[in-house]
Amino acid sequence: MDYKYIEQLLDRYFDCQTTLQEEEILRSFFAQEDVPAHLLQYAELFKYETEAKKEALDEEFDARIIARIEKEEAEKNKSVRIVKMPTRHLTPFFKAAAVVAILLTIGGAAERAIGKHEAEEKNNTIAIDPYIKSGSVQQAIRIKDVSKAETKAINDSVINIMIENNDDVQ
Repeated sequence: MDYKYIEQLLDRYFDCQTTLQEEEILRSFFAQEDVPAHLLQYAELFKYETEAKKEALDEEFDARIIARIEKEEAEKNKSVRIVKMPTRHLTPFFKAAAVVAILLTIGGAAERAIGKHEAEEKNNTIAIDPYIKSGSVQQAIRIKDVSKAETKAINDSVINIMIENNDDVQ
């Protein structure tokens, strides 16, 4: 007898290219009593598949699994001893740590703000402290917190005053 069709189906089966109907053909073929000797090695596989399809979980299965899980959890909880720390005594330390953290945060923010203000102040401040002699009187001029254009205008006027005072003295 020629079993080429069954051999082709087996090749397609192991390449995962068979349809459900073709797999059913293989199962029914290997369920027979007289399977050729060269195909006998595949008979156990298809017999197992047929028997596995018949097996189904009964309604008691869930109850058995849940009981087993609960038993394992109970044994696990017996072996693990949970020790609770008395947090009531540590509460003042937690409060102190929170206050320190808040103060450090506020201090850091204030330090950054002051640092930015000082940097801006350095950029905008030009101090001029020349001694101008006008007759016998000495004057000190200190100019702070002015823009560059105002500083240049003031410096120009101070230079003009100095030049005028030098002309008057001579």
